[in-house]
Amino acid sequence: MRRPFEEEVRDAFAAGGPLARALARFEPRPGQLRLAMAWAEALARGEILVAEAGTGSGKTLAYLIPSVLSGRKTIVSTGTKTLQQQIVENDVPLVREALRAPFSCVVVKGRGNYLCRRRWKRFAAEPLFEFPGEAGSYGRMCRFAETTLTGDISECPGIPDDFHAWSEVSARSETCDPSSCAETERCFLADIRRRAQSADLVVVNHHLYFADLAIRRKREGFPDPAGKGGWVRGGDVLPIADAVIFDEAHGIEETASSFFGVSVSLARALELVRDLRRAAERDEQAWRLIPPAAEEFRRAADTLFRSAGSGEGRFFLPRPGTDRSFDRLSADLLRTGEELSRAVSASPVSLSLGGDSAGEAEALLRRVDSFAGDFAFLREADPATAVAWGERRGTAVSLQRTPVEVSPFLAEGLWSGGFPVLLTSATLSVSGTFSYFRERVGLAEVAAKELIVDNEFDFAGKALVYVPAGLPDPGDDAFPASAARETAEILNVSGGGGLILCTSYRTLGALVEGLRDIVPHPLLVQGEAPRMHLLKAFREDADAVLIGTGTFWEGIDVPGESLRCVVIDKLPFAPPTDPVVTARIQAIRERGGDPFLEYQVPEAVLALRQGIGRLLRREDDFGVIALLDHRVITRGYGAIFRENLPAMPWTRDRSAVSELFRRFRAGREEAGEGKSR
Repeated sequence: MRRPFEEEVRDAFAAGGPLARALARFEPRPGQLRLAMAWAEALARGEILVAEAGTGSGKTLAYLIPSVLSGRKTIVSTGTKTLQQQIVENDVPLVREALRAPFSCVVVKGRGNYLCRRRWKRFAAEPLFEFPGEAGSYGRMCRFAETTLTGDISECPGIPDDFHAWSEVSARSETCDPSSCAETERCFLADIRRRAQSADLVVVNHHLYFADLAIRRKREGFPDPAGKGGWVRGGDVLPIADAVIFDEAHGIEETASSFFGVSVSLARALELVRDLRRAAERDEQAWRLIPPAAEEFRRAADTLFRSAGSGEGRFFLPRPGTDRSFDRLSADLLRTGEELSRAVSASPVSLSLGGDSAGEAEALLRRVDSFAGDFAFLREADPATAVAWGERRGTAVSLQRTPVEVSPFLAEGLWSGGFPVLLTSATLSVSGTFSYFRERVGLAEVAAKELIVDNEFDFAGKALVYVPAGLPDPGDDAFPASAARETAEILNVSGGGGLILCTSYRTLGALVEGLRDIVPHPLLVQGEAPRMHLLKAFREDADAVLIGTGTFWEGIDVPGESLRCVVIDKLPFAPPTDPVVTARIQAIRERGGDPFLEYQVPEAVLALRQGIGRLLRREDDFGVIALLDHRVITRGYGAIFRENLPAMPWTRDRSAVSELFRRFRAGREEAGEGKSR
């Protein structure tokens, strides 16, 4: 007879228990056990649990083991590929060994990660590389296509993250029509979905989870017609699950925001025109109708996107009726889109690129209508509930509509299912409460259990916060140059091993310029190589210096001496000129709240905690956090930031930084662990 479920969970984490037998250096952790038992109780009772568990608490095992022992089909959604990889490659095999349980686990990625056999055949017959430098990778693509068992692009060595030709052969939704595809039985995407349906554990990321949720909402609407919480559990790309875990849950508001809105881009328009022209080349009648209409559409799209905003970064889109020029360009784009739709509809079904003719023509028509529909919806944004904005990065321009608040969508569609959900992260609370997080994700009025597991690392004995004296205010024009000089001095003391986190590309550029020729260590810069390549180089060279912006503030796990110094340029307040931030500030102000204390400070506190969490990743780590923003000490609100960081010494004296590194190096040399320099 099987023992009670919660008793099995407790025993799994006990000294001499299954985990201890599987791990040579296992030591029971009180915080890990508290989280495991809290999740086990939520699983048994069908409850929602919001749990903060600091770095080093072992939270992944704390939720995987109860999930497996419960026998419930569970979806685990993560914020980063790094955690996804860790779960599948490290934690799942360990749980299998410890529990001796033959449970199955499948990783499901967004459909754009998988090779489409039909599109590959067409591409291979006539390989066209928009970027000539990518043609040298064609041999790798061929070997991958011929040998892969999964179709997952991550298994193709030597293909960078920004490989443009992949869009020609991937299984994206707008190019997929299973009803007319001859490769359905051999489809990689269909195979991963079938395996996910039968798996006990399905690992995804937040982007896929909320993309799937948005598709279901758009198609059928909330609430769940069956009244059984089917929306949160899965049901379109993802399978129906009995429990859902959101790890790195601090990121779900921003991810959900992007999927409960719409987005159109110049690249999407140009790609559509390119595919239409290629298709029309196959038929004389189609060639007479489509290319002229496609060229008019391309011209209208190019003119509108290139005229939107000015300079780099994000910008507001003018509201209808406030900018005659933009209104005219918008009307022109919608008109040419309608004409293009008529041209495609009037063309023969032999419009296809070869085979599957009716399905190909229908797919192209859907893409034309989808682009026009998304753009029209974007232009109709009600400023009370949604913000229309754009972003320019070099030649890449996108226009978006984002809900001002996603909490109503999440409250309506996610939290009323009556089945277990875990939301966990190292950073969910502000000043000891979950009020801010719960408000932002629609949990304010929902019954949910709460748990805070303190960080178990010895920050007080092994870390130090250094706030330099004498630096200008971060808003001062002299700040970037002064910050670069101070950073160089800090790296001189640490001997490299530094992660420099910037709050803007402007500061990043200034720091790179100021450090490039004076820091005697390899300087790894965001944007100069793929993220994973930069992290690999950083881990392998203990004296290297890595500098980046938002993407490097979280999801980075570099234990050991390679990361012994974290430099943060300033308190990470979101720029008030950002359209989405501005709209959220205005919404709070209109309901009589204080946007600075209710939104801007809590957001910055959580972001700062994420950045500082990069420093200590295992018991023998040590180092310094250098925060180059004096406001954390000189302004009244600085106390909120200080009280939300782990307890550790603070100093404004650089000699204290030198002393910390001297002390730990001496200790390691005495222990025979020092490295020769």
